[in-house]
This record gives sequence, C-alpha cells and structure tokens, in this order.
Amino acid sequence: MLKSLRAAFAASLLALPLFAVAAAPPKPFNAEYELRRNDQVLGTGQITLRALPGGQFELVTRSRGTKGLAALAGLDREERSLMRWTGSGLELVESSMRQKAAMRTREQSLRLDPASRAVVSRHKDGETRYPAPPGVLDRHGLTAAMMVALADGQRGTLRFNSAERREVEPQSYRVAAPVRLRTAIGTERALRVERIRTDGSGRVTKLWFARERGWLPLRIKQYEADGETIDMRITAIR
Repeated sequence: MLKSLRAAFAASLLALPLFAVAAAPPKPFNAEYELRRNDQVLGTGQITLRALPGGQFELVTRSRGTKGLAALAGLDREERSLMRWTGSGLELVESSMRQKAAMRTREQSLRLDPASRAVVSRHKDGETRYPAPPGVLDRHGLTAAMMVALADGQRGTLRFNSAERREVEPQSYRVAAPVRLRTAIGTERALRVERIRTDGSGRVTKLWFARERGWLPLRIKQYEADGETIDMRITAIR
C-alpha cells in the first residue's frame, strides 16, 4: 500500500505544470583591463555596467593608448550602450561610439525610436532608418546580453539581433566547455563564448566570462584574418 501511495504521489508531481524561472537583469560591475595588440601592451581599458533608474542599464567601455604608437597617436575610444530591461532581456535605447586618434575623430550612434520601432543609425553626415525586432541591441551591448544568457543557464548556441550601421544583423555565439582561466586577479572559473561566423572573413571573436563574479567579462580577444590580434585582459575589479 505504501509503495502504491508513493508511486501515485510521484505521478501527481510529474503531472504538475512546469513554470520557467524568468531571466534576471545583469549584475553591475566596474573592471579594469590591459590592452594588447599582437601580444604587446598597447594601453588600458575599463568596462563599467551600471544600473540606472527606470530599469535601464548603461554599459561603457573606455580604451586608451598608453604605449608605443597608440600613445603617440593619442588613441582614446569610448563606447556607450544604454539599454532597458524588458522583463526577460535587454533592449537597445541608444548607443554611441567616439574614437580619437592622430588628430582625427570618428563618431557614430544608434537610437531605437519606440514609436515607429525603427533603429535610427547616424554615421558621419548620413542617417539610416530600418525596422527593429524585439530585443534588438547594438554590437557593444551584446556583452551584457551574454551575461544575462549565461546567468540564466543558457548553453549551446546563443542568438542575438545586433543593430549595425545599415541593418539588423543576426549573430550567433557558441558556449564552449568550462575552463580555468589564469588572470591578473587569479585563476578564475570561466565559460568561453565564441562567435559563429559563416561569411568566410577569417575573423574570430572569443570572450571569457567569470562564473563566480556575476558573469563579468574576464577577457575579450579578436583575431583578424591577417593574423593580427587585439586582446583585453582583466587586471582589477573595483
């Protein structure tokens, strides 16, 4: 009789509906990085994610050249992404990029028009408008979206819609096996995420996220087709 009751109880549990746990917003952080080009120190970087009133988040990446030609050129680049939390993920509000080097300044911006659901892209003197799917982000803001996905337990292939200069570009990233990454702040348990490209460009993008520090990025490395690399490695968490 007792076995029959246990079996009936187990069957009733299996029959209950399953409720998905909603994803949580990303955890704010402030971290410093060392910039390298072809394994030579180029400068310093800082990535800050702040929670703002009204369910908004601001991600800012600042890079400065402090060594060699980058220092002589006065390299200074800032990327800023303002996003809102939708309840299940992040969505673009506006973003900007400003880069100064060798007496030249380059700027571009994106803005999501909520009334028309269109992305307004500005580059140099031109403006482009195109439709925006729900959850669209700029390329820079995808780092925060990956933090959300990893914290939510998502693995395998992560898919995002990235607002580019003239159109929305679907992007996919593969979550690799867990690793122990040696860094300036110690050996960290991490997950490596790599962009999946099918355009034959030869470019490779890899990111390492800290499993025990709110999934903040520990390292971001870009491999170019000609063999050149740009590498951001964490040096401190503030």
